[in-house]
Amino acid sequence: MVRIKRIEVKNFKSFKDLKVDLGKFNLIIGANASGKSNFVSIFKFLKDIATLGLDNAISLQGGIEYLRNMSIGASEPLSVKIVCESEQPPTVPRFFKTDADLININVYETIYEFVLGFNRKGSEFMIIKDELRQKCRFSMLKSLREKSEEIKILGDGEIVISRRGEKIKVGLNLPEKVPLKKEHILPLFLQEGKLSEHELLMETKYFSIPVIGKISIYDFDPKLSKEAVPITGKAELDEDGSNLSIILKNILENKESRRKLFNLVKDLLPFVEDVDVEKFADKSLLFKLKESYFKAQYLPASFISDGTINIIALIIALYFEKKPFIIIEEPERNIHPSLISRVVEMMKDASKTQKKQIIVTTHNPEFVKYAGLENILLVSRDKDGFSRISRPADKEEIKTFLKNNIGIEELYLQNLLEV
Repeated sequence: MVRIKRIEVKNFKSFKDLKVDLGKFNLIIGANASGKSNFVSIFKFLKDIATLGLDNAISLQGGIEYLRNMSIGASEPLSVKIVCESEQPPTVPRFFKTDADLININVYETIYEFVLGFNRKGSEFMIIKDELRQKCRFSMLKSLREKSEEIKILGDGEIVISRRGEKIKVGLNLPEKVPLKKEHILPLFLQEGKLSEHELLMETKYFSIPVIGKISIYDFDPKLSKEAVPITGKAELDEDGSNLSIILKNILENKESRRKLFNLVKDLLPFVEDVDVEKFADKSLLFKLKESYFKAQYLPASFISDGTINIIALIIALYFEKKPFIIIEEPERNIHPSLISRVVEMMKDASKTQKKQIIVTTHNPEFVKYAGLENILLVSRDKDGFSRISRPADKEEIKTFLKNNIGIEELYLQNLLEV
């Protein structure tokens, strides 16, 4: 599993200079207009760059003037830095055949950074830094017919792929005994390739952090899930949940997936007897469910409560979607407070068993109560109006309050987490 360990941004929306470490499960809280949505925008911006390109990603944020901080403007560059770590060796090791040896490279940390500068008028931008650093452990292997056996650890080193003007440059900082050359890492025809004026490494085959392009930011709208959808829709859950019926159809067609889904739904919604999908003559789909209160017939989606739909969409996002990094915005909407603790536990479980990195934004004190102090990130504004992110768990005053049996949710309600 590759996870995002740290995010650093400068001159990005309401942030002047942000550095924040992320865990497997992260709860983002803060007052209205504190900067929670701007924090989520960092990940949307990164995903859009990787999938749509830099120019489109900037346009989707409203343009340069809305992407950078309005107070700072063009006077300082905008920068984004991502630090990723591998929690275990890759399933498929990277082997490189040299003249005499077979070298294995295990990448355990990847650092990617880009910096955008602005002209005096501030209406145009240029890429002034674009660099990918991989910290690696090198070992020598001996080929044994169909498999390879590691025979010697050669040490740690670093591979750097960077932009210099329009050209791609490769730099190697290797242990003395590693006989690798630049062309082993990147073939000469790729090294001679050129990048366009507004093209980042993140958009190209040189980039090696696949998690960035697989970010999903869920903000479910149960009203959309209540409408019939064409059978020809996407096979992955839309971020607003509008194609929920298609996803349910695909899950229910597999016996094991159906059993797993029903067990998870039953754990949170014990009154649900069955879930199914109906196909209409116009080749559209609409899901339905049977409740213990009315066992004789199914209820169509239009008659199902918003909270029930939200929970089913959450379960699918957590346990059936393949995305390794997900953000869920205000999942407590339409869900009864008595279920919040179990929803939080389900999210924590999914972060471990499904190997997902999860960020949740919320205003709900029940989420704060059950999330665990170590998982909470507080977004607030400083005296100059810049957003900042802190960990209440690091503050001695908060620890003192908790020792005196004042709950973390009570401190949140009374705005005492910012002390």
